Amino acid sequence: MGETANFRWNDQKDAYNQQKHGLPLRFVEALFASNYIGIPTRSAVSGELRHMLTGKVSGRMLTCGWVWDGAKRRVMSLRPASRRERRAYQAEVDAGRDCRGGGAL
Repeated sequence: MGETANFRWNDQKDAYNQQKHGLPLRFVEALFASNYIGIPTRSAVSGELRHMLTGKVSGRMLTCGWVWDGAKRRVMSLRPASRRERRAYQAEVDAGRDCRGGGAL
């Protein structure tokens, strides 16, 4: 299990995420430190309320899926943002809403 002060992730999921998206789950720390927006989720999976956020890291728009795991966030995925997610982020920025630290849609 990979872990930092605020995040944890499954090492097998990290390897799969790197293979599929070219992004290690550890990059989520930079995403949470950037300007980002929360994206509402439609349902809980396996009894866990999932959270999504989209933000910009080093010029790349990324989307992360995560759940609370005790006091830490357990990262489920990190991938390039979809067109819809990029548009939602830009709409928040254009509207002058503060996206630092989780401006929500």
